Amino acid sequence: MTEKRPRLVASLSIVMIAVLGYFLIVDFSDTESTSRDTKHEQSSPRNSVPRDTSAQRAGGLSQTNLAADRELDSELPKEGLIRFKDEAHYRAFLNTLSSRGLQLLGNSDTLRTVRVGFTNFNQVEDIDGSDITPNFPVFIPAPPDVAAQTGAQAFGANALEAIGIFGDNSTWGEGITVAVIDTGVNQHIALEDGVKRLTLTELANDATQLGHGTAVASIISGNHPLTLGVAPAADILSIRITDDQGSSNSFTLAEGIIAAVDGGAQIINISMGSEGNSIVVADAVSYAQERGAVIVASSGNEGLGTPAYPAAYAGVISVGSIEAGGEHLDFSNTGENLSIVAPGYQVNAAWGEEQLTAFTGTSASAPFVSGAIAAVMSENPGYTAQQATELVLELSNEAGPVGNDPQYGQGSLDLGRVLENGQSGVYDIAVTSQVLGSNSAGSPEVTIVVQNQGTETLFNSPLRIQTPKGTTDISINSLIPGQVHTTTLPLSSLSNGETALVHSSASISGAEDNQLGNNSRQNSFSQSSE
Repeated sequence: MTEKRPRLVASLSIVMIAVLGYFLIVDFSDTESTSRDTKHEQSSPRNSVPRDTSAQRAGGLSQTNLAADRELDSELPKEGLIRFKDEAHYRAFLNTLSSRGLQLLGNSDTLRTVRVGFTNFNQVEDIDGSDITPNFPVFIPAPPDVAAQTGAQAFGANALEAIGIFGDNSTWGEGITVAVIDTGVNQHIALEDGVKRLTLTELANDATQLGHGTAVASIISGNHPLTLGVAPAADILSIRITDDQGSSNSFTLAEGIIAAVDGGAQIINISMGSEGNSIVVADAVSYAQERGAVIVASSGNEGLGTPAYPAAYAGVISVGSIEAGGEHLDFSNTGENLSIVAPGYQVNAAWGEEQLTAFTGTSASAPFVSGAIAAVMSENPGYTAQQATELVLELSNEAGPVGNDPQYGQGSLDLGRVLENGQSGVYDIAVTSQVLGSNSAGSPEVTIVVQNQGTETLFNSPLRIQTPKGTTDISINSLIPGQVHTTTLPLSSLSNGETALVHSSASISGAEDNQLGNNSRQNSFSQSSE
């Protein structure tokens, strides 16, 4: 595994062949590319709808039609999931299923759940020892329904540096298996080794496997100079659960989670989501967690105030998106249970079989965290996935308001900081955010947040803040590793259309800063920013 990257370093010609939605696709090779499929897998975005938070609707399963253009209804029509409380009732039902006139669409012995098709809801009522629940649609997130804000900065090939990777990481992830539950992973020059493939859905004879799962896998374990992964030596277990339109369902997602755990995955990446809270998926999540696996899931791209499922489940690492300036992206779903944020705007990733894409969305953000957990495990032999995850979250960089917040969770991913933990001699001060607020009288003010992201205590650190009211110089007496310092200053009243530019810069006294790129921050605030 550790020899993968040297074999792939080559002089490659890059030819732009398409711009499709928010994907920029270029060819990895100098061979003819005109016959390759460059279909935009998410060309039919779904509407943002209120998320159902109940496991079962009053009155049973609805029988509405799922719109062909992928507008989400609450559940798949004319089918449901029957979940049994014990083995005896489960087996008895399977033996009598045909006599009830039900169509067997699938069953899971592990979850004691049967997926059935029916013509009338009465066929699935009053089944002994069971709960009846809808089978919800599950999708790869559509292109963001909410556009990225003006001024959002692309990561391109710089995403690894943004999370603190500056040197050779070619051995990171060695011995760790990461499951990618998605559209499947294509054969690709950036993923030549270490991919095992399982298929839970069959494609039509003329259908092409989508590239979404390939992009996700490359962020975790890519080994090409144009799209290096976070943990290039990690093994990928690809589990395809979608059709050729990127659609799946709760039952198949639950099956995928079980297959990932049984296949030896310590980390499970799910860059997919559903509006429906499925008790069957929740059971599968519990199955994984009880066996020590960590599930990382994208929060969703609808700009809603709650993450999609399974990111919304307790214990699942819910990942939101930031742009290269460190700001929350407007399309990224938020919520009190958001765990962390990671790069999610125009990130280099593999596509198709020999192509490169600029990947945007929370689908791109989740695999950065999955790869980081794999890297921490391989670099700290004996760490469990759960221990590595706790460290990744604990040593995330402060972002937005101080503490856990709905837009940034516990903070922004910084794998470099995690792997430097415990080392001596790391000096790093950062201006992490400038947050607009108002005082008790309603007048605008800005809070500047500074954090010690190194491993040594800092003393007498100068901080200069420039606002329309003038320049303020502060000396921060001391900051222990990880500690934050806040300074709040008033701003002039902002009328409609008026902006206030705030620039802050921090430095270290008596030592050399190991990373100067995070020492300053500039924001332009307006009335609408509040």
